Formats: sequence, structure tokens, C-alpha cells
Amino acid sequence: MKYAIVSATAAAFAATAAYAGGHGEKGAGAEAMNAKIEAHFKEVDANADGQVTEAELVAYMTAKAKKEFAEASGGDGMMTLDEVKAHHKAKHEAMMKEHGNMEHGEHKSGDH
Repeated sequence: MKYAIVSATAAAFAATAAYAGGHGEKGAGAEAMNAKIEAHFKEVDANADGQVTEAELVAYMTAKAKKEFAEASGGDGMMTLDEVKAHHKAKHEAMMKEHGNMEHGEHKSGDH
């Protein structure tokens, strides 16, 4: 069970790093990545003690899953494959817009 929690935590923070557009490089990209990871850690660390417990991670992931479910399901308590696909597409398009309409694997100029 602990391995699963550690894996989930690592995946959550890796997703944050990927979202930040950083890949461990030096300079502004690394600073942006570190800022995103720190902000995400603080979001998960509900009692702000500088440590994430299993209970905090589970509560965070549960709340996030419930929010995603509500958004994707249209509030009817069920999701169809078409709703999931539409929700994913909308989130992807919003992320691409936020990051300057980059294609997968591309960086904004100056990011690397």
C-alpha cells in the first residue's frame, strides 16, 4: 500500500512538473517548474506542516477525482465515454492555449 501511495505522490508531482513545462533544465524553466511543484505540494499539504501524509494525499486526490467526475458527467452522476472524451479535449485545449498553443513535446522559445 505504501508503494502505491509513494507512486501516486511521485506521479502527482511529476504531472505538475510536466504541466509547468520544465524538464529539469537550468534557468527560468527550472524556476517555473520548481515554483509549480512547490505550489502543488502546498496544495496537497492540507495542514501546512511541510509534510504530505497518506491521508492528505488521499483527501486531495479524492476531491480532485470528485471535481473531475462532476465536470465530465454533466452533473447526472454518470459518465459516458463521449463525455470523458469531450472533457479531456476541453482540458487539453485550455492547457495548450495557456501554454501558447504548443504541440506535444514542443517548448516556448527560451524554455530550453
